[in-house]
Amino acid sequence: MSKLNATRKAGTRTLIAIAIIGVSVYIGFEPLFDKVGGGVPAQVLGASFGAIFMIVLTMYLLNKQTEIEQESKKSEKVFEEKVKLYKSMLATTKEMLRDGKISSQETTELSFAMVELQMVGADETISAFNSVFDKINETFQSTDGDPVDLDDEHKMEILKSLSRFAQKCRVDLGINESEINEEIFNATFEEISSAVKGKKDYSKYTFKGTQYGKGRLVQAVVKDYVQTNPGISFEELFLVFPHELARHKFGVFDRIEVAEKYFIDSGSKYKRFYMNEGDIITLSDAKIVVCSQFGKSNMDPFLEVCKKLELEIHLLNLLLFQ
Repeated sequence: MSKLNATRKAGTRTLIAIAIIGVSVYIGFEPLFDKVGGGVPAQVLGASFGAIFMIVLTMYLLNKQTEIEQESKKSEKVFEEKVKLYKSMLATTKEMLRDGKISSQETTELSFAMVELQMVGADETISAFNSVFDKINETFQSTDGDPVDLDDEHKMEILKSLSRFAQKCRVDLGINESEINEEIFNATFEEISSAVKGKKDYSKYTFKGTQYGKGRLVQAVVKDYVQTNPGISFEELFLVFPHELARHKFGVFDRIEVAEKYFIDSGSKYKRFYMNEGDIITLSDAKIVVCSQFGKSNMDPFLEVCKKLELEIHLLNLLLFQ
């Protein structure tokens, strides 16, 4: 029997003793005092009952305190072991993705890690890493040779499963009660994918004789549209450049107060909007700022709108449309 279980049983016995004493006193107190009578004997008897009750109560409280301390130490130790194991599993998988190869040694390491995970991990965490291991093992078994090369497609599949596993770890460790919002997860994974593939898109555009990166091009187009349509309202501009065009929660633009709230609430050092004094655009009913979160994944929808507006935009030296 573990020390914690022994302490719990001792605490239960003490609690039962307190209940028995309480019931006995309630039922037998008056008849007993009638027999003893008043005076010193009654005082001694009352003091004795009080002392016994306090002793038993103190024993229970001490047992409860010991139980809490043992539980706390156990939880702390399990937490440390979980963090150590999760980091080890992530490190082994990271090495596969980094060098683009899966070796038999790495699959063996992960097999033993899976056994350890069953000892300390929550069911959902075990299931999530099962998905990671299945993809790794499936790729390793698909061809002869050791190590086996990983192509970009397999890397992304493993990485996505690994990201799901990290979410389960986050909940299992008590860092947060829920997993990351799906929209944030997808946006984050897209950025991670670009970094892993090493295919960052540095495309430049020219609009009305000036060269821009993606985010600044969006800002320039929105500014130009407002200038050519004086008196336009927030809702009218929203119909031209709708929120969903950006494919993320920030939209193409928003009121400056909303953008500032995003920045404050997130606690991030990144503002997500162009918010310098010269970046503010004045509409008939609001002051707005344009979102800076534009990249390879969400430029095409915006450029389609530009095409419908018959705006002349060049990609480097290539005319996209006119």
